Amino acid sequence: MTNLTQQEKDKFLSDHLPHRLTLLRTLRQRVENRYNFTNNGDIYRCLKDSNLITVRLFLDFFGLKGKLENGIYELISIKSKRQDDVRIDEFIGHLLKPTDVPQLSHRILAGVYVRADKELAHLTTIFNDEFNEEKALIEAATIVEDLIKRHLYDYLGKQLPKMNL
Repeated sequence: MTNLTQQEKDKFLSDHLPHRLTLLRTLRQRVENRYNFTNNGDIYRCLKDSNLITVRLFLDFFGLKGKLENGIYELISIKSKRQDDVRIDEFIGHLLKPTDVPQLSHRILAGVYVRADKELAHLTTIFNDEFNEEKALIEAATIVEDLIKRHLYDYLGKQLPKMNL
């Protein structure tokens, strides 16, 4: 079980989490600014993958994950934790529960999690295009950012870091 010192917590809040927030926000920010992806190689897909894996990373940080069973996506609590995993409970005293997430957000977060868990961590022949659409990825990232703000930064009385450009 990880027990972070105050210095380690401060480092996560000042360095690690702001970097991950930038990964989470980059696709949305580029699309909102009408970034021209034409003739820029594979950058668009890289941004989408960055968004996808970062949504998964933060859901894990919250103590949540997506599950697909019988064609139904569910947001569930993670039961296990590796010794070196850092989760939100280190900062606020508890993990999030699926009930901490608006019910209407469960399916999209679970779908993005499942896609990231399968398709970015493994080479596969099965792809779930629904959760690779720009709109779905941006929606999932926006939901996750709101959860981070409400359940971590607001709880700690801190400002959510701005995007590190």
